[in-house]
Amino acid sequence: MKIDIYKRRFAIANKTGGLSGPAIRPVAVRMVYEASHAAKIPVIGMGGISSGEDAIEFMMAGARAVAVGRCKHHDRQKHRRTNG
Repeated sequence: MKIDIYKRRFAIANKTGGLSGPAIRPVAVRMVYEASHAAKIPVIGMGGISSGEDAIEFMMAGARAVAVGRCKHHDRQKHRRTNG
């Protein structure tokens, strides 16, 4: 959440915004771990993956596959290195 103290209103239209990138990764890894142990279906890990090491962490938590999203918009060269 972000409040513009000079305009005295929320800086984001929906007030709370969202969380993405590296900040969400620890929560996402936990959710993958919990989901993969609770369900008998394949779990796809996503959220904050910006390196091969991040992808491996998700796989070790129980993901059968991973999705890379935001990284490709932020650093195209890194995206190419991560995805081959």
